[in-house]
Amino acid sequence: MIVDEFSLKHPDNCHRRRSSRILSLDSSDPNFIQVERLFSKGWRHSQKTKPIVRAVFKILSSDESLESYAIYRRVGMASQVQAFNLLTRFKKGSNEQLCFHGTRRSCALGDDSSQVFLCQSPECSICSIIRASFDVSKCGRFGRGIYTTSCSSKSDDYYSSGRSARQHPGNLRVLLLNRVVVGKPHNRRHNAPQMNQPPPGFHSVVGLPGVDLNYEETVVYHNDAIRPAYLVVYGPPSLNEQSVKVHKEDLLSPPSLNQKPVARSASKAHALLSALFKTPLAA
Repeated sequence: MIVDEFSLKHPDNCHRRRSSRILSLDSSDPNFIQVERLFSKGWRHSQKTKPIVRAVFKILSSDESLESYAIYRRVGMASQVQAFNLLTRFKKGSNEQLCFHGTRRSCALGDDSSQVFLCQSPECSICSIIRASFDVSKCGRFGRGIYTTSCSSKSDDYYSSGRSARQHPGNLRVLLLNRVVVGKPHNRRHNAPQMNQPPPGFHSVVGLPGVDLNYEETVVYHNDAIRPAYLVVYGPPSLNEQSVKVHKEDLLSPPSLNQKPVARSASKAHALLSALFKTPLAA
């Protein structure tokens, strides 16, 4: 049985390269456009230059892996599979969201259209996650869970590479964009590193900015609450792209108030010269 569009066996994915687990999307593909929009909207660190999305790859998984995710999405946490279902009682249902995750890449996966095969390095977390999804044993400020965020620039802080910049043409970096079953979130503003599950009646923990956090993060505590969906490849804008952006901003920006005196001064100078030389000057 084909579970969904991220299945290795789905007809739309049959044109991928043999043995590849990622499928390049055309820039006109609606999924590419959605991912690019989420990445741009989620880049909130004003001190970091916003990069350009260079490529988006759809991550393909086995039907067995996708089925366990689909079951969790329907029935909630495995320990709560009972006659009543906490997720269906929550008005937003499974509340599935797309969230970013930054981690280590030790290979050239995604650098170009030929780099579509997973490496075997145990140090390459990107390939390990694409191959077998996430492991809840990792820890953080909200305990033993899997950490994601809608803030792409925050996930970028957690990206690292086992290769030199010369080995990544264009200084390309990658993030994972994941399907996450958030369910009913428990909102927190303070760290709680001792947590290993959400409070009763909740399915995830959302860290809100303002006290211990500067940017939001979402934590789930079950391996089947998350699956990688897209590999996002991005890099710094070229000088030409930067100049085009500045030009667009100049065109869109209304004249500032401090420009008016300059315009009036230029007009007065024009009139004065005309009077001095007794002849009209070209405007």
